[in-house]
Amino acid sequence: MPKVFMIKVESILKWTVEGSLLKKLKMVRAQILSKNPNAVAIPDKDLHVTLASGPSWQKLRREIRGNDFDEPDFPMEIDTSIKTMERGGKQSWYIKLRNQQDWKEYVMDLLQGTSDSKRVYHISLANLTGKVGDSVALVEDRDYKDEYKKFQSSKKRKKYRAELNRYNRQKGTYGNGDKQDASHKKGKIVGFEDESVNRGRAEKSRLKKTVNEEITKSDLDQIEKYADKLFIAVGVDVEFTRHFLDRANDDRNKKPISMAELIGLFKRTYRKYGKVIPQLGAKAQAVIKDMTTDINVPFVLNIDREGMLELVAKTVMRKRNFKTSNRELPI
Repeated sequence: MPKVFMIKVESILKWTVEGSLLKKLKMVRAQILSKNPNAVAIPDKDLHVTLASGPSWQKLRREIRGNDFDEPDFPMEIDTSIKTMERGGKQSWYIKLRNQQDWKEYVMDLLQGTSDSKRVYHISLANLTGKVGDSVALVEDRDYKDEYKKFQSSKKRKKYRAELNRYNRQKGTYGNGDKQDASHKKGKIVGFEDESVNRGRAEKSRLKKTVNEEITKSDLDQIEKYADKLFIAVGVDVEFTRHFLDRANDDRNKKPISMAELIGLFKRTYRKYGKVIPQLGAKAQAVIKDMTTDINVPFVLNIDREGMLELVAKTVMRKRNFKTSNRELPI
């Protein structure tokens, strides 16, 4: 019997619902209809979890088929508390999925960094027409003030501001209130321009990028937790050096290394080499080479104080044709 793929590649990327989960959803939907006279049921065949949508998804859609993807390997857990949302003349009744982080990591791995980090994974059960396209797209509002604070507190931005201040002092313009900013082009200061023009262009560029482009310590902790969940099955604990975080955010990578790319790297490494890596033994060194993203992760195997095998990721870099004398593990 051919395998049935629950992931559907359409105008959106979605995971369809069936089996015991569908039965639960039908019970919740019945409650919605009994208490809300304006609610119209969305048909069983249209119940789904939206995984990706929008411009980024449309770019990928032509190259992808549903059977290119692995199905989720975690339990489908729903929050049975019914929620509703109104927007733009539409109204939806929906339930959220409990394991939001599992879904987020799953989509990040599928799409290699093009996922919407603010998406709330949910299933719409009813709306005002019963047509699935008339449901409210549920994505959390962005906290632009918080985003900007995180953006400006990064090491890269602090270094950038220090460079601008130094340039102003050299020119004798520091703190003179002339409303002129030092302007950058291709990473170099080329002179002064009106501050409203310079800052407006910089903010517009920032908002187009993923929130908090740099990988933070918190992000790396999440990646380590994800990798540990995989490798614990073969008795390996994953650790990162301090240098790893610095190198992940290094300008020499050219294109920033994303959290999604690293999660995908460890997932594919486990699948291909999960049983091989422990057999390399303590003090063995090797390099994981992601042939799709050009990300390289050199690591060493150590024995920790409790006698457990430890995979220590020493550094990371995005570099095509990376040369090493150690064993290579291409993925």
